[in-house]
Amino acid sequence: MPDGLRPYPRRWVPAELDPADVEALARAYDALEARPVADAAELERLILDWDELECLVDEAHSAAFADMTGDTTRADFAERYSVVAERMVPLGEERRARMERRVLDSPAAAGLGPGYGPFLADLRAGASLFHADNVALRAEELRLAHEFERTAGAQRVRVRGDVLPVTRVAPLLESRDRALREEAWRARAAVQLDDADALDGVYDGLLEVRGAVARNAGLSDFREFRFRELRRAYTPEDCLALHDAIERVVVPVTAAEMERRRERLGLDSLRPWDLAADPEGREPLRGPEGAGRLVDGCARVLGRMDPELGALFRGMAGAGLLDLESRPGKASPGFMTLFGLRRLPFVSMSAVGTRRDVDTLLHEAGHSLHYLLARDHPLRLLRFPRLELVETVAMATELLARPHLDEIWRGEELRRALDDRIVAVLALLPFYAMVDAFQHWAYTRPGHSAEERRARWRELEARFRPWTDWTGLEEAMGTGWQFHHVFALPFYYVEYAIAQVAALRIWLASLRDRRGALERFRAALALGATRPLPELFRAAGTEMRFDEAMLREVVRGSMAQVGAGPRG
Repeated sequence: MPDGLRPYPRRWVPAELDPADVEALARAYDALEARPVADAAELERLILDWDELECLVDEAHSAAFADMTGDTTRADFAERYSVVAERMVPLGEERRARMERRVLDSPAAAGLGPGYGPFLADLRAGASLFHADNVALRAEELRLAHEFERTAGAQRVRVRGDVLPVTRVAPLLESRDRALREEAWRARAAVQLDDADALDGVYDGLLEVRGAVARNAGLSDFREFRFRELRRAYTPEDCLALHDAIERVVVPVTAAEMERRRERLGLDSLRPWDLAADPEGREPLRGPEGAGRLVDGCARVLGRMDPELGALFRGMAGAGLLDLESRPGKASPGFMTLFGLRRLPFVSMSAVGTRRDVDTLLHEAGHSLHYLLARDHPLRLLRFPRLELVETVAMATELLARPHLDEIWRGEELRRALDDRIVAVLALLPFYAMVDAFQHWAYTRPGHSAEERRARWRELEARFRPWTDWTGLEEAMGTGWQFHHVFALPFYYVEYAIAQVAALRIWLASLRDRRGALERFRAALALGATRPLPELFRAAGTEMRFDEAMLREVVRGSMAQVGAGPRG
């Protein structure tokens, strides 16, 4: 096993402490709160030991979530997640607030080194949002989000006699057989519509809980709360401006590509089941069959990109940190979470044999490698930066891997993989904008109805994806917002748009200087969160910008590479 994957030894937290035992966890916090602090050195030791305890709590939550989403049919997984979400997390949040105040109020804090500046700033920001009544509300928020995962994980579709998890529909939508595509799409839509009213009720509950959280913190709405909670260095108005820029710059380019697709397929209009099939009528481009081959192929790609990164990724597979198989009851299509105490990443996805499996695994590998290169920083806050850069790194990993995808595809298949991915990346930008725009609307319109929500999503479809013909499918169209991020990770979507543009800039720079771009990229990963976010973006060779001129430059440069062959 590479040294970079060895679990970290504990420095203070007892090996026998189970964080789901809330009485034992409370005693551990009691011990920290009772410890005397006479000077900066003692305060630093207290901070490091408290940070380790927080890592234990985080790891317990991550592990319970990974188990629960990995098999929503397991009653024991669901029960443990309920204990973690409803008892451990609230206790941890309450006691965290008390420790934050103790550190901030300590006269010894002034004697901490400059490396603690970001840590103390983060504590001050968190303390400004804490309200004791929100502890129970945040537990209820987790419970409601769990309802979505349980519902999604239980969904099954029947297609031509076969009963499949919904994740297995994706390969069918790439079929040359249009009748099969339509049947599969309609079967999935019918199952999702059966659950749509119940999920509307879950979302209503989340809106109510999150609104109360914001009011308790003295803020106007949950959007304001969430922007502060995520420590965003930009405003809602910046996000709305980015939506407009994507509509003006990217939607026309993508619409032109979709019109070419329609013409090549010989169709009068593009229906929802026509968007993934090969426009030339060729057999679907597949990824490696089975999790083992997928891991091996991506490990070879990453190893050619950088031998150390490839070895770390292969080591993750050997350490059981990759759960990639598609199976009944598995809820999430793809995520990376952190086991903070051991300082290890864990990846879950449902590999179904499509070319998208490669993109997804390289993306989650990017998250994982980012964390592994920065895991030696002493505090968890310093090991992983804000989401905007985290997603930039993952998306840049997908793009920087392009010269080495001949480890998976050759010849015409390789050219298809390279060209199709550029078009697909740009086509995602309107989707990112519409998901973010939907949430801005939902959280600033208290008391809106489920039907108003569905109508709003239809409006956003018409604004950002006007090339799809939804005639007769308006009911299914209106529930397209019902997916994991909207329920469980509110306002976590504009990061994808910001990151995708920044990652494209890193990739375009690599076409001019591959070695230099990769060296800058590696160096930025190792910095973790030890620098302000704009500095980290610059270190990676990109910027975090919203202006339309930059977006036009990136789109023009990216589209120029379509048909350029396998060089990048």
